[in-house]
Amino acid sequence: MSHNRQPSSCLGVVHVPKTGGSALRSALAELPGCYVGPRYFDEHQFGSTTWIDGIPAQQRNAIATHSDLAEIAKGHRLVLGHFTANSLHLAGCASIAMQVREPRARVLSLYRFWQSQPEHVRSDWGPWGTEVVSRADLPLREFLTAPGVWPAVDNAMAYQALDYRPSRWQVFGRDTTIARRCIEYTETPSIFDWSARSESFLERVCEAIGAAVVPSLRRENVTEVVGDEEKIDSSTFRLLTRLTCVDRLFLDQLSEHGALPRRSSADLDFEFEVAATELGFLLP
Repeated sequence: MSHNRQPSSCLGVVHVPKTGGSALRSALAELPGCYVGPRYFDEHQFGSTTWIDGIPAQQRNAIATHSDLAEIAKGHRLVLGHFTANSLHLAGCASIAMQVREPRARVLSLYRFWQSQPEHVRSDWGPWGTEVVSRADLPLREFLTAPGVWPAVDNAMAYQALDYRPSRWQVFGRDTTIARRCIEYTETPSIFDWSARSESFLERVCEAIGAAVVPSLRRENVTEVVGDEEKIDSSTFRLLTRLTCVDRLFLDQLSEHGALPRRSSADLDFEFEVAATELGFLLP
């Protein structure tokens, strides 16, 4: 993966929303030399500078530019946040860690999580909160197709790991591109694991940064179901599958090249069905 800075020993941890990263953030905050904020977002999380320009000053301080991240990485052994892998590489991080989850379950969890955000929290983020996050008040299909939500729902794990907007890829050559990038991850000391294996992921991260102890991992930021029970019809199910198909391909390729413990399609389907039921969805 190309970058223009001399790589440092800093480990960059990509926190994809609703993959268990909040608990990791609290745990890693206990270790010296680990940066977990206040700057916690890069500009890619919002998809457009239009949304960033509308964020009030008190929240704008949570957004890191490339130069901000470069300064942070120089003074820390680990940086964690809602950053793309490429942003962390450009900042000088030589290796990447990322926790992943069954993609469709992640989207449903994010939808319910955004629904649970009160109006005062949404307004704190300006139009991003009142015009994008608030789209979660719509039925699921309308939310998935709403303007502005794509960074959070359109194959977000592949987007943050590979720095591409997946739905814009042409099908021809896509598999080869993902395979090549996953091979590159295996050639560097990168760390990938499932959110169901958070303890193992944290142990590997701590080992990578030479931490003397592994902090306790607590369950945090659990999605609260506030919306009504909703049936996912066949059309919406197909849309959800399309918006996560590159994520699935990305995870399959990581497993194929030994960077991620393999899980069968049946295992992932079961996880999705359980999560959907717990989140108040009826499947077709």
